[in-house]
Amino acid sequence: MKLEVSTQLKYLFSRNPSPGELPVLNCPRCGTPISTPPEREWNFQKYRVSRFRCDNGDKFNLYAGATKTFTIPRPSNFKGFCGNCRTQNPDHAVYCKNCGSKLGL
Repeated sequence: MKLEVSTQLKYLFSRNPSPGELPVLNCPRCGTPISTPPEREWNFQKYRVSRFRCDNGDKFNLYAGATKTFTIPRPSNFKGFCGNCRTQNPDHAVYCKNCGSKLGL
């Protein structure tokens, strides 16, 4: 089994699992192996998205398409205020509607 480490979030995954073998999936924050099925799955553009929760409570999405990429949802305590210009934004916003800065970092 060939394992690779992403330079962005430092997670392990199996690129070429053997037939019948499930890919190894680890939490991108703590490295804990994920042993449970996804909490939720949906399609987004050209990707199949799966939301996982690790044993430590962190949630993350796995976007599966031509390549696999992790994203980590914003913390649940996000209140919608931009840290750059202090403009209030909708809770679902990713970027500030005033200055364009990324929210929830």
